[in-house]
Amino acid sequence: MSARAGRLFLVAAASLLGAVAPLGCQTVDLGAPPADVNLCEPSQKFFVESIWPMFLGNDYNGKHCYDSGCHGSGSTTAMTLTNPSQATPDLTMPLPADWAADYAQATHRMNCADPLDSDLLIYPQNRVPHGGGMLIMPTGPEATLVSNWITAP
Repeated sequence: MSARAGRLFLVAAASLLGAVAPLGCQTVDLGAPPADVNLCEPSQKFFVESIWPMFLGNDYNGKHCYDSGCHGSGSTTAMTLTNPSQATPDLTMPLPADWAADYAQATHRMNCADPLDSDLLIYPQNRVPHGGGMLIMPTGPEATLVSNWITAP
C-alpha cells in the first residue's frame, strides 16, 4: 500500500469512527436499584420462639422439614436443616451452632422486601414445585409468622 493510500485509509477510518461514535454508548436507565440484601435482619429470638416451633420444626402429618428425606442432613436440596439439640437456647448469648445454622438457612430464603414472596413460603405452599407437596396454605398462620418475623424486635 502506498503512503498516500495509507493516509486516505486512515482519514476514511477516522471519519467513519466519528460518525459512529455518537451512536455507540448511550446511557441506559436500569430502573430503581434492587432492594439491599441486608434490608432486614429477622430476629433470632422470634426465630427460636416462633418460626422454628410453629413452622420449620412443626409436624406436618408425620413429616418435619428437617427429616433426612426432606431438608435434613445429607439432603441434596438447597435448604438444609437440623433438629436443634437443645429445645430453646439461651438467647442472651450467640445461638448454638445448630440453631445458628438453621437460622441462616431460613434467612437466606427470606425476601425481606416482600415476605409473602419468600422461598421460605412459596415452596411449602407448592406455588413452586416442592417435593413435600403443599404443606401450608398461602393464607395460613405460617405466612403471618414469616411476615411478622421481619418486624419482630
